Amino acid sequence: MSLNITPSVGADSYRPDIDGLRAFAVLSVVAFHIGLPGLPGGFIGVDIFFVISGYLISGLLKKELVERGRIDFKAFYARRIRRLAPALVLVVLATLLAAYFVMLPDDQNKLGREVRGVALLSANHHFLQHAFDYFDSDSDLKPMLHIWSLAVEEQYYLVWPLLMWLVFRRWGSGSSGRERPVRGLLSLVWLLSFGLCLWLSLHDTPRAFYLMPARAWEFASGALLAMAPQRAMGRGRAASLAGAGLLLLAGSVLFLNDKMLFPGWIALLPVLGTVLLIWGGAANRDNPVSRLMSWRPWVVVGILSYGFYLWHWPLLVLGRYWGLGERALERDFLLGGVLALGLAWLSYRYVEQPLRQRRLPCLGAVKPTLKTGLWLTLSMWLLGTVSMYAPKHFPWLGQQAILQAKHDAMSFNDACNMPGDGLPLPPRAACMIGQPNAPLRLLAWGDSHTDHLMPMYEQLAKQHGVSILRRVYHGCPPLPDVTPVGEGKMRTWCTRFARAVREELPDLKAKGVTGVLMNARWIGYAAEVLPGRPAQTGVVEAGLQGVPKLPGNMIAGVPPLDHASSMRVLEAALGRQAAYLQSLGLKLVLVSPEPEMRYSPAECVARKGAQACNVPRQNVESERAEVAAMLGRLTAAHANVRLWDPINRFCDADTCYASKNGLIRYQDRDHIGATMARSLGADFDVDFRWALAP
Repeated sequence: MSLNITPSVGADSYRPDIDGLRAFAVLSVVAFHIGLPGLPGGFIGVDIFFVISGYLISGLLKKELVERGRIDFKAFYARRIRRLAPALVLVVLATLLAAYFVMLPDDQNKLGREVRGVALLSANHHFLQHAFDYFDSDSDLKPMLHIWSLAVEEQYYLVWPLLMWLVFRRWGSGSSGRERPVRGLLSLVWLLSFGLCLWLSLHDTPRAFYLMPARAWEFASGALLAMAPQRAMGRGRAASLAGAGLLLLAGSVLFLNDKMLFPGWIALLPVLGTVLLIWGGAANRDNPVSRLMSWRPWVVVGILSYGFYLWHWPLLVLGRYWGLGERALERDFLLGGVLALGLAWLSYRYVEQPLRQRRLPCLGAVKPTLKTGLWLTLSMWLLGTVSMYAPKHFPWLGQQAILQAKHDAMSFNDACNMPGDGLPLPPRAACMIGQPNAPLRLLAWGDSHTDHLMPMYEQLAKQHGVSILRRVYHGCPPLPDVTPVGEGKMRTWCTRFARAVREELPDLKAKGVTGVLMNARWIGYAAEVLPGRPAQTGVVEAGLQGVPKLPGNMIAGVPPLDHASSMRVLEAALGRQAAYLQSLGLKLVLVSPEPEMRYSPAECVARKGAQACNVPRQNVESERAEVAAMLGRLTAAHANVRLWDPINRFCDADTCYASKNGLIRYQDRDHIGATMARSLGADFDVDFRWALAP
C-alpha cells in the first residue's frame, strides 16, 4: 500500500530514524495503555514525543531565523493547524458519535466537557481537575484523556517561537552569534523548568505531570540539540551514542513503572535516551543503530504515529466502558492496537495528507487556514457543549431500561441545594420532607448515602405524621472536625457545611427534634482500595476551627491519608459526634454499610444478565467488616446510639443481589434505588420510632 510519505522537513534533511523513534514512542504508549505485560514504563513514549518535537520544531525555527532573520508566525501556526487539526477533529467527531450509542447521558456530559478542553488547548488543565492521577484506573473511562500531551505541546509553542524571535532580534548579530543567546535562553528554560518539575514531583506530582512549565525542559532538551553546532562523527562513535540512547529508552520501558515518582529525576532517562539517539543519527546517519531505527516497518508506524496515538485511547475507553469498566487484554489489543492502527492509516491516507497538501481552499493559504483553525475551535467547543446536554434530553432508545433504573431516585427541592463552598445552609423550609406542615422531629444528616435512604425516611415520616430536616452534602462525611482530602483537593466545603449543621443542633433540639438519622459511605473516606476502585479520599483531623495543613501531594493512600490513619480519624470523630449529641439529649441512628456491587447493576443486567451481576455475601462482609466493627464499637460505647443493619434485605446466606424479581435494586454500584429504599421501611420502623421517642 502507498503511504505517500511527505517528509516534514524536506527530502534532503528527512530523518527516517526519527520516524522510527516515533514508532518506538507510540508503540510504547499503546502497549502500556492496552496493558501488555512486561512493558510497565511504556508511558514514557510521551516524553520521547516531547523531545522529538522540541528538536524538529526548534530546528525549523532556527533555520527560518538564520535564513530570513524573522519568524513568520502566521505561517508557523497555519502549519500547526494543517498538521494537527484534521485528524484531531475527525477523532473527536467519531468519538462523540460512538459515545452516543455506548455511554450514558451523564458520562456524555463529562465527555462534552473534555471536548471543550480539547478545543481550547487546555485539556491538561481539565484533566488536572478531573483525572487527578493519570495512572488511576478511573482514568480508563475518559475518552479524551490522552489529548493532555497535545495541549502541553501547543501551549509550549504559543510561547517558545516568540521568545526565540525576541532573543534573535535583541542579541543576535550574524548567524553563529544569533544561536548563542538562544542556547543561553534554552539553558535557562531547561534549568527553571526542570527545577520546577523536581519540586512539583515531590510536592504536587499531578501538576508536575500535567502542566506545561514543568514539562518545558523536555522540549528544551530537543531544542538544545537542534541549536548545538552539528559535527560529523565516525560510524562507531555515532553508534555508541545512538546505542546508549536506545538502551536508556528500552530500559525505561522495561523497568520504570507507574508506582514511581514521575516525572521527577527518572524522567531524565527517557529524555536523555531520546537526545542521544537523535544526536547519533545527526552525527552519522549510516551508523547501525540509526539504520535499525530506519527499518521500513518502523518508519511506516512512525509516520502513522500521530493518528495511531489519537485513535487508540478513545477506542480503548469505549470498549472498557461497554465492558463495565473492566480491562480485557484480547479486546483491548484488537481495539487499541489493530483497529486503531488501521484507522490511523485510513485517516492519514484520506484526511491528513490531502488536507496537509492544501487540497482544500480553506487549508491552502495562510490566512484561510488561520480562519479555519478559529472556526474549528469554536465549532468543536460548541459541539462539546451540545454533547453535554443533548443526550440527556434525547437519549438513545437502546438505553431506556438502564436509564429507568438509574432514575429510580427521589427528587428534592432545588432550593435545598449544596452550596459550593459549604455555606450558607439552605433554608430549612426548602429542606423538609415527610408530612406537610407536620412538626419537625428528626434530622437526616449525611452524604449521598443518606439521600438514597430518603425515600424510606419520607415514607415513615408520613406514616408517623412528622417531618424531617434534610441536611446532606454529597461526598462529605457528617463530621464537623475532619476534612476529606484526596485527588489534590482539600474539601474544606465539607468541613464548613458540617460545622454549620452542628451549630444549628441546639436550636433544632429546642424546636422539638429528638434524633439524628445518619448514613454515609464511610469506606469512601478511609482511603480504602476496593475491587475496581482505587483509593481516592482519606480524612484528616481539622478541629472545630480552621482547616488542616498538609504537606505533599494530598494523594489518598499515602500518609497521613493512608487507610489506617483515616479509619482512626473517622472513629474518633464519630465518637465525639455521638458524645456531643448525647450532651444535647439527641439520639443517633447509624446505618451499617449497604452491600456494594462490583458493577453498576443497571448496565450489568442489560449487558450480562442478572445472574452475572450478583456478588458473594462473603465478599461483601469482608469489604464492610472494618466499618461495621467501628460502628458497632461506637454503638456499644454510647447509650444514645443505635445501629441498623439492612444487609439481610439485600443478601441471603450466600449471595447479595443486584436485582430481584425483575427489580434492579441500585442506581449505581453503591447507591440503592428509591423503590428498594421504600421496601426497607418496615425493617427500619423500630429504630425510627426509637429516634422519635422523647
